[in-house]
Amino acid sequence: MLLPPSEGKTAPKSGPSFDMDSLSFPELNDARAEVLAALLRVSRGEDAAKVLKVGKKGMAEVVAQRDFDQLPCAPAREVYTGVLYDAARLREGDDVLIFSGLFGVTSGEDPIPAYRLSMNVSLPGIGPLKTFWRQALAGWDPDDGQGGEASVELRSGLYRVTKPEPANGDEGPWWDVRITNSEGKTISHMAKHYRGLLARALLDARTDDVEQVACTLGTVSVEESTGVRLLTLVPNGL
Repeated sequence: MLLPPSEGKTAPKSGPSFDMDSLSFPELNDARAEVLAALLRVSRGEDAAKVLKVGKKGMAEVVAQRDFDQLPCAPAREVYTGVLYDAARLREGDDVLIFSGLFGVTSGEDPIPAYRLSMNVSLPGIGPLKTFWRQALAGWDPDDGQGGEASVELRSGLYRVTKPEPANGDEGPWWDVRITNSEGKTISHMAKHYRGLLARALLDARTDDVEQVACTLGTVSVEESTGVRLLTLVPNGL
């Protein structure tokens, strides 16, 4: 399950301080450290709000992250909140990958603090984060080439910094999910809710039969393409 982060976050009230070495995929730590150092420089500057594209409300998080190493951490699945995460109700052990502008990719269990950094930001010395992570994750494989499982694309466009390779051998398919109404029009805000519901349903079903599980939420159609299956879901009631 490939998930985006959420702009809304629940800051842990207690927990361990941040430790880069506690994150999954240590091969990404050099890139993470580079982004974090740039973020801290910006957060302590006078133009932080402009660079990080935040308003007065968001500045509280920017000020807090100036002391990043002292912020309490909790599992990423608990820190990220919002429409998708409310619907997904992630639990310990859920097999998800969460893509973010700060960490690149984490598991749901990785301990992180609340922070403020969107993938649409361009950091001095780094450049546009989407470009940075697309390059850093080029050829990256969380399964170390083992394959065999389906990947379900539930990220928003901004966080699609990796893309599927053509499936072959015993590699699992890459499912791309689109949420529309009965007229075929893509829905935006509520799409997050239904992606979250689909994530929860798939995690509970523990099966690679994505189409069958999606049918429990509404009407489904599937189009085949090289290495990708495009699943269109029209949720019940839409």
